[in-house]
Amino acid sequence: MPRGKNTNVYLICKDCKMQNYKTRINKKTITGKLEQNKFCAKCNKATLHASGSEIKHSSS
Repeated sequence: MPRGKNTNVYLICKDCKMQNYKTRINKKTITGKLEQNKFCAKCNKATLHASGSEIKHSSS
C-alpha cells in the first residue's frame, strides 16, 4: 500500500517531553516544525506540542 507524500510524526509536549499524539504531515507544505496546543495527561492541562522525530516503520 503506497504511503503517498504524508509522513508520520510524534507530537511532543514542550513542558514534560512526553510523546502524546502522532499525526501525519505533508513535508512539502509544512517545512518547519508543527506546533499545536493539545491536552497533556501528565501535565493535566493544554500545553504547546511540537513535532518530534519521524516514526520509523519496520520493513517485514
